[in-house]
Amino acid sequence: MTREKILYDPKSKAGVAKRVLVSDKPDGFRPASGRLGQKILALLSSGPKYPAEMARSLGTHHQTVYYHIGRLEKAGLITRVRSEQIRGGEANLFALASDGYAVEFPVKGEPLPTLRSSGRSKALGNFFEEFFEDGEFEGWVVVGSPMQHGAGGTQARDGHYAVQLGFALGQFVNLPEKFPVKLDVDLRAEKLLSSNLIVVGGPRNNVVAEELNPHLPFKFSKGGFWGAIVDSEGKSYTSELDSLVVKAQNPWDPTKTCVLIAGLTGAGTKAAIIGVCNQADSIFERYRSGTYAAVLRGVDKDGDGKVDSAELLKRL
Repeated sequence: MTREKILYDPKSKAGVAKRVLVSDKPDGFRPASGRLGQKILALLSSGPKYPAEMARSLGTHHQTVYYHIGRLEKAGLITRVRSEQIRGGEANLFALASDGYAVEFPVKGEPLPTLRSSGRSKALGNFFEEFFEDGEFEGWVVVGSPMQHGAGGTQARDGHYAVQLGFALGQFVNLPEKFPVKLDVDLRAEKLLSSNLIVVGGPRNNVVAEELNPHLPFKFSKGGFWGAIVDSEGKSYTSELDSLVVKAQNPWDPTKTCVLIAGLTGAGTKAAIIGVCNQADSIFERYRSGTYAAVLRGVDKDGDGKVDSAELLKRL
């Protein structure tokens, strides 16, 4: 069976789509496989033409061109635009029936909420798969409150980094009807801890991160007011640009998932967000499912004094 579908190039930045004839087997496109059939299709790609025009352009006898046009038309690859009476005879103008043709195999495929999202990172989608359900976001993004809170009375100043995360995850889901971002204090007050959680910011200024920390394979050390990250082998990371990306089972509900994206400082959290959103293919290249932990370090590649990339230091 042949039908028309939309073809979209995931690497295209212009967002241009083409209409393509798709069949479940190549037999129907056999007239296009010959050299002259290909040349006729190439000529028609620049616009409709008469057989006599094509014969002249190809340096081929008219009857040969008519024969191949008949086969291409029967296959549905070209179509008759109109017929005209010229010098007592009928002249037919032909055009491409579609912008191309393709053979489609019966594979499952993947959800694609928008055309532009086809350029998204599969590694990023796989890492956050528990947060996507039928094209909808399932969970909460938790940022620290900008007001003084927690045992240390700190004020979070890294919540805005979650905007970049929102752009990245927005490639996989529709616009949420309910606002998916919660302050850490509000999430606790509303008793929503037993949910899928993406926690942005470390235990120094996010109380949900503080409560989650003991349950992680890599964690923040409470000594020095959360001044270090410690991996599963006991090695410490203390640079202000060091950060932690962890995925683990939700300790408040084992059927749910928690992801922590946090640095020792705001710059570290920015580095973690950059790593997750912009470098997912390398950061998560070995991840398949279950628990994950990685230590990242922020890098200033362009020398302007601001973090613009992340380096992977250790991965579980």
